[in-house]
Amino acid sequence: MSRISYSLKNVKVSLVFYMLVLGLNFFSRRIFLESLGTELVGLSDTVMSYIGFLNLAEMGISVAIANVLYGPLFRGDREQITEIVSLLGWLFRLVGMVIGVAGLAFAAAIPWVFAKEIADGLEVGVIYAAYLTFLTTTLLSYLVNYKQNLLTADQKGYVVTRVFNLSLIGKVLLQMALLKWCGAGYLTWLALEVVFGAVFAVWLEAVVRRVYPWLRSSPATGRGLVRKYREVFAGAKRIFAHRIAGMVLVQSDTLVISQFLSLSAVTFYKNYAIIIGRVTTFVTGALQNSYAGVGNLVAEGDRKKIRLVFWQFNAMYFWIGGTLAFSFYRLINPFIQLWLPPEQYELYSSPVVLLAVGTLFIGVVRQTVQYFLNAYGLYHDVWAAWIEAGLNVALSIWGCIRFGIPGVVLGTFVSTGLAMLVWKPYFLYKRGFREPSGEYWITILKYLAVLAAAWLLTTWTAGLGWLPDIDSWGGWLTHAATLPILYAMIAGTALWFVSRGMRDFLLLAYNLIKNKFS
Repeated sequence: MSRISYSLKNVKVSLVFYMLVLGLNFFSRRIFLESLGTELVGLSDTVMSYIGFLNLAEMGISVAIANVLYGPLFRGDREQITEIVSLLGWLFRLVGMVIGVAGLAFAAAIPWVFAKEIADGLEVGVIYAAYLTFLTTTLLSYLVNYKQNLLTADQKGYVVTRVFNLSLIGKVLLQMALLKWCGAGYLTWLALEVVFGAVFAVWLEAVVRRVYPWLRSSPATGRGLVRKYREVFAGAKRIFAHRIAGMVLVQSDTLVISQFLSLSAVTFYKNYAIIIGRVTTFVTGALQNSYAGVGNLVAEGDRKKIRLVFWQFNAMYFWIGGTLAFSFYRLINPFIQLWLPPEQYELYSSPVVLLAVGTLFIGVVRQTVQYFLNAYGLYHDVWAAWIEAGLNVALSIWGCIRFGIPGVVLGTFVSTGLAMLVWKPYFLYKRGFREPSGEYWITILKYLAVLAAAWLLTTWTAGLGWLPDIDSWGGWLTHAATLPILYAMIAGTALWFVSRGMRDFLLLAYNLIKNKFS
C-alpha cells in the first residue's frame, strides 16, 4: 500500500471508532455522574493526571525508536527491525520498573495530597484503589504493549486504533450496565479497568504476531544492543524535555484545579475538556500515520515534494481547526445544558469558551509543524520546552488563584500559543528547511485573516433567523449539522483563492475520490 493509502485507511478506521466512542462517552459520562457522583468522577480524573506525570519516565524513547525504525521499515530489513523492537522491549521494561517504584513511592503521599477530600469524608481506601488501578493499567502499556510502536511507525496505526477502541467500548458498556442495572459501585468500575487493560494487552500481542509472523523480538536480547543504537538515547534525552512540556500542558490544569478549588470543580472543567480533547484526539489520531509518512518522505530527501506536502498539511489543518473552533464555540454550551442535569455542570462564559476553543485550534494546527520536526529529528530546543512548561504552571496557578477556572484556561492558551505558533515554526525553518521563515508568517497571517472573516460571515448568516432555536435536541442537531458545513464552505472557498496549499490539497482529495469511484 502507498503512503496515502495507509493514511486514508487510518482516517476511515479512526472516523468510525471516533463516532462510536464519542457517542458512548457522552452517554456513559452522564450515567457515571449519576451513579458515582461528581466527587468520585473528579477523583478518577485527578488520579489519572498524577499517573500521567509518572509516564515522564518513558523519556521519549518511543518517539526516538520510531525515528530509528523509519529507515529499516523503508528498506524492509527484518533483522534490524527485530533488533530495534527488542531494544524497545528492554528499555520499556526498565521504564516500567521505574514507574512502578516511583508510583509506590508517591502512594505514600496520597493522604497529604488528598487531605482536603479525606477531611470532607472521602475514604482513603477508595483513593488508593483508584490510584493503584490506574497505575496497574499504565504499567501494562510498558511491560506488554510496547510492540504497538512498531505498528504505528509502519503506518499501521489503524490496527492499534481498532483493538484499543473495541476493548474500550466493551469496558464502558459493561461498566454502565453494572452501575445502572446491577447496583455495582466504584470498586467494580475500577476492577473492570484492570480486566480490560489485560484484554487489550493480550489481544494486541495476538495481532502483532499475525501482522509480523517473522518478528522474534526479545527484551533480553535488546539489552545487548544498547551500544549499537546509541542514537536512540541521544534522541531520547532531547525528546524527554519536550515530553515534560506536553505532559504539563495536558495534566497540570486538572491538578491545579483540584488543589486550589475542588474535585467537583475538576468534574465541571472536564465536561469541557473531554469534549474538546476527544475532537483533538480524533483529528490527530485519524492522521497519525502521517507521522510515519512524513518521516519516510523526509528520508527520501526530495525537497520540492517535502515543501508541497508541508503546505498541503498546513492548509488542511488550518481549515479543519477553524471549522472546529467556530463550531464548538457555538455548540458546546447548549450541548452541555442538554446533555447533563443542572447539578452536574457549570456553564462557562463566552470569553472562557473562546479561550478553550482557541486551545483546541492550536492543538489542531500545530500538527503540521510537529510532523516535520519529528521527521527531521529536531528536538534540540530543550530550553524552549522547559520555558513552556514553567510558563504554563506559573500562569495556571496565578490565574486559578486570581480568577478561578478562567485563569487556568487563559494560562494554557497563552503558553501553548507562544510555543506552538511562534517558536516551533521558526525552529523548523531554521534547522529543518534551512530557509528564512518569512513566507510562513505571511501565509499563516493570511490564513488567520480568512478564518476570522469566515467566522464573522457565518455568524451573520446564521443570525438571519432561518435556523430553529437551539434549546432542544432537534434544534441543536440542526445547528450541529448546518453550522460546520456552512463555515467549512465559506472558509474553504476563501482559502482556495489565497492559498496554493489549499488548492493542492483539494486537488489531491478530488483525484483520490475520482480514482476511488472510477
